[in-house]
Amino acid sequence: MRLFYLVLLVIGVVSGCQPADKDPVSSRLLIDESTVRLQLSPADAPVETPLKLKVSGEDIVEITGEISGISMYMGRVPLKFSRHDSVWQAEFLLGACSDPTMLWQVELELTWADGKKRVLKQQFHSSWQ
Repeated sequence: MRLFYLVLLVIGVVSGCQPADKDPVSSRLLIDESTVRLQLSPADAPVETPLKLKVSGEDIVEITGEISGISMYMGRVPLKFSRHDSVWQAEFLLGACSDPTMLWQVELELTWADGKKRVLKQQFHSSWQ
């Protein structure tokens, strides 16, 4: 009988030590316009975790860009995009700093099939996990 209670105690302690499940939003829409859509996932942009930036829009043939720190200089994070059907995506990491909600800016240059170019700038916050 003691063993039974010991097992229940261990299970209770172990399950009680698990972090509460957050209900994370899988992605955050940074820009949603008629010609382009910019999406970041995961939505809370945790630092030192692989993040994904997705760009969608008709007839986009090239995207270049980088991310830089606004609230603190953290260097520049170059973005290398690859195309998957009609969606362009880049994976990257953000560094941790002393600010738990660091402000960043993504700057992209989009080129369309007709040769037109557009620069997009959008700010977002990262988070500590």
